[in-house]
Amino acid sequence: MTKKSAKQFSVVIITIVVVSSVLYLILFPPIHKYHVDRFIPAKDQDTLLTNIVTYMGVKPRNTNYETRLDPAYRSFYVKQAKEYRFFRYYIDDLGSHYFYIIRPARHALGNRRAIGGSYKLDEDLKLLNYEEIFVTQVLDEDFLEEIADDLFLAMINNDLNEYLDNRMIIEWPDSRLRYDREKKEWRYDVTTE
Repeated sequence: MTKKSAKQFSVVIITIVVVSSVLYLILFPPIHKYHVDRFIPAKDQDTLLTNIVTYMGVKPRNTNYETRLDPAYRSFYVKQAKEYRFFRYYIDDLGSHYFYIIRPARHALGNRRAIGGSYKLDEDLKLLNYEEIFVTQVLDEDFLEEIADDLFLAMINNDLNEYLDNRMIIEWPDSRLRYDREKKEWRYDVTTE
């Protein structure tokens, strides 16, 4: 092989590698740093989301915070979970799981809202210490995705103060409504610690 043909061969190989890499990235974009697939196996995601919806979602008629976990209502939550999706997810070094879930919200100003929260998880995908940290206003889904990274990072860094006072973005908590960790729901009768 001559020097000239070796150089041409090298250029062709480099071109093929670059084009292949670009095509690969177009066809298979990298997963976001806080995508649920990086932290939870795909086979467990539906179960986990349904477990969260059991606390986050609309409760069946005639249930309360104690009875909503009754296995008879599982199919009610499974159906509801189809309208929810993990948008951001992270597990810290202490095993705390953080989520930013986009969910339905029936309102004249939009049809979606996001909820940020945390919990620990046992080996059976049972949620321990579940807590919702914030609920956004009802907003356009594109906007919820746009603000997700800022809100999510602030939440996992325990630095949400600048957002909690922004009533254009955060609906709860506010001066009256707080999350009750025992009953695992937003209530007006919760005292701050």
